[in-house]
Amino acid sequence: MTASCYSTTATPFHGEVALPYWQTLVRAAELGGINPEQINNSSVSVNQYLTLMRYGIEHCSNFGLRVGQSVTLGSYPVLGMTLLSCSSLGQVLEQVVRYESLNHDLGVSNLLLGNTESHYCWTPNPLYIPDQQDLLGFHLVMSVFAGIKTFAPWLINRGIPVERVDFMASAPKDIEAYKDVFNVPLQFNQPVNSITVKSEALAWPVLNGDSASFDALTSHAENLLLIRGSQQGIVWQLKSILPDALRGQAFRIGDVASQLNMSVRTLQRKLKESGQGYQALLDEVRKHLSELYLAEGTLSMSEIAFLVGYQEQSSFNHAFKGWNGMSPTAYRRT
Repeated sequence: MTASCYSTTATPFHGEVALPYWQTLVRAAELGGINPEQINNSSVSVNQYLTLMRYGIEHCSNFGLRVGQSVTLGSYPVLGMTLLSCSSLGQVLEQVVRYESLNHDLGVSNLLLGNTESHYCWTPNPLYIPDQQDLLGFHLVMSVFAGIKTFAPWLINRGIPVERVDFMASAPKDIEAYKDVFNVPLQFNQPVNSITVKSEALAWPVLNGDSASFDALTSHAENLLLIRGSQQGIVWQLKSILPDALRGQAFRIGDVASQLNMSVRTLQRKLKESGQGYQALLDEVRKHLSELYLAEGTLSMSEIAFLVGYQEQSSFNHAFKGWNGMSPTAYRRT
């Protein structure tokens, strides 16, 4: 019996894939000797992503699996940091479902929570893959499922206890390669694509989960969902990657331009075309995150200063007073 259900946030399909997610596909292609075109934009289209996926499938029979095994924390802008702050595996899957559209418009997730078994389901975007049983759809689903299996040990220090994996597509010829990865029964020609786990495993704790910043990070992610429709392009992409860049002290324009796979001059030109300047945008993100962290209440001033890219708390205090007309301490009291 299903106790509750979560679904990917209902947002319009913009037909985009975030650059870090695209770069994961590129890494998998390069491992197979495929040299894809260089993308100099802050995001790519779903069609570009699927074109490279098709090309990879032609050259590698288990390409979708290879893509999933190539994921890193950086593959998921904003979402990756949010997952690290979760308290349990169940909360991790809820955030994956909630903020998936910040990474791509390739498909949608559903999380069905039951008393004994729970199911994570994923459906390719029907606007681009109308036939859910074709080979491309199978490899896309496989890349998502293998990505979850690859990413999970970094969070819970062990693999997800998968009970069963279902696919809508027919069984591939090299099915043994997939059995070796999941080590559970694989079922094909099923009504949904799903990973089934025992519900008790959803309570497993996240290793070093940073719950103190969870509310701030999810608030930032919620804000990105709200503005996604009105701020496409370079501004939205920068707001997506800057929180992670600030935390990693790699937020200077050269660092960020490199992460977006473009020159500093190109990034500055794109920002000028959007009516924005880099420093103003950086300060906007810093101000927004600072207010969220201060409202959360448990992080120290020095921790907040570091999380928004300041080496010295005094520099953070000075900047915050310039943004809000009061000190961080006074802001927290209000």
